[in-house]
Amino acid sequence: MPMPDVVDLTRRLVRERSVTAVDPKDLPASLSCLDILQRELRQAGFRVHRKQWRGGHEKWGYPVENLYAEIDLGRPDNHVCYLGHIDVVPVGDRKAWQVDPFAGVEKDGYLYGRGTTDMKGSVAAFTVAAIEAAKSGQIKNQRLSLLITSDEEWAAVNGTDRMLGWVKDELGRELDQVIVGEPSSQDQLGTGLKVGRRGSLVGKLVARGTQGHAAYPDLFENPNRALNLALTILNAHEFKDGSEIYPNTGFEPVAMRGGSPTATAVIPGTAEAVWNIRFTPEHTGASLRDWIKQSLANPPAWAQSHPDVGRLQHIEVVANLDTVSIPYATKPAALAAALQDATTDELGSAPKLDAFGGTTDGRFVHRHFPEAEVIEMGPPERGGIIGQEPPADYGQRGGMHQVDERISIADLRALTRIYQGALVKLSHHLKKTADHDRLGVTPGPSQHPPKRPAAANQPGSRPNRQAG
Repeated sequence: MPMPDVVDLTRRLVRERSVTAVDPKDLPASLSCLDILQRELRQAGFRVHRKQWRGGHEKWGYPVENLYAEIDLGRPDNHVCYLGHIDVVPVGDRKAWQVDPFAGVEKDGYLYGRGTTDMKGSVAAFTVAAIEAAKSGQIKNQRLSLLITSDEEWAAVNGTDRMLGWVKDELGRELDQVIVGEPSSQDQLGTGLKVGRRGSLVGKLVARGTQGHAAYPDLFENPNRALNLALTILNAHEFKDGSEIYPNTGFEPVAMRGGSPTATAVIPGTAEAVWNIRFTPEHTGASLRDWIKQSLANPPAWAQSHPDVGRLQHIEVVANLDTVSIPYATKPAALAAALQDATTDELGSAPKLDAFGGTTDGRFVHRHFPEAEVIEMGPPERGGIIGQEPPADYGQRGGMHQVDERISIADLRALTRIYQGALVKLSHHLKKTADHDRLGVTPGPSQHPPKRPAAANQPGSRPNRQAG
């Protein structure tokens, strides 16, 4: 059986318009994407399961299609699983794209299309790597699996989290190592591995006033003024809770609404701001909600004399605690060492460990498999740089969720080789760890583990697209 080509496989996946199927009309594209992977994996001897679930949340009950595939290489005494997703965010302004977002165009050393970076390219790379590694005969006594969902970019209620529970409870599997294929470095492939991620909490501030004519202050109370002061207070707070791997917690307004740009003489009765907080294990969703409330109830000294300070009491604080994404961290061990060694072999240097970036499905693993080592590695977030100089539009287009999303073809092929090499090297590192354990020696990974202990992991789901 001929091996699939990673560029061709990525292109076939990109050509399926698999926007997260919140609208049922988009579900067939997700099914087609997983059909492509199923055919390749079954031909290579993997056992493939498909599961479609819906419900479980009063707001996000749309059906979600998932795939789980596994193969035993000898008598498995270790299980490494890859987590990925084939759903993509919408293209946004189609006119801003210079290429068809679903054509898989090759141009100037890049493969273009929605999902090439986030994360169909990674899914294709690991699929090819897993097939090649399984056929090579170099891996002994391992169970190798892939868990691919079609709902990572939206609510994630019936995707990876539920599939992990099914793998554990229905199949009776244990996961020892988990590779998450999300983008893990900024500009150059292989410069970073993620050993955790910050949490994400979304909510809104609702300021209430009195609607009236803008020329008559006695006829209105402007909620925009109170909302602006509240955001200024919250934005002025500087968190200092970062660590070697975690950046500081950050509060950011992501959307605001108050009044109409065409009714310029009308003061609105309400004003709202949607906010997002990315937070370290120093916080919980509830503690951050309480921090917002306390900050507005007891404003800092510089705000005490502000003419709108009394209006802060009219602001309602809403925090979506039911969809909070909990931060997680993992202690790097055999998998991290294998990925670092494979990256060094391919690119000449080892990636560093950190927990920067957005939330991913890696946050669900420890809920079901508390002892699993979870390492995230994928392509560059910004599409990658070919040669010494970035493209003229670099940073403005070409990256994950941007227009003209793309991946360097050289990076795509190199990532495939890194994945394959890491799978082979993992057995060596596991044996080395076992030997050290028998001798009472604790081996260290290629990089020092994070000093901050891993947070207790709880269920959560990505509340909306801004929380990616």
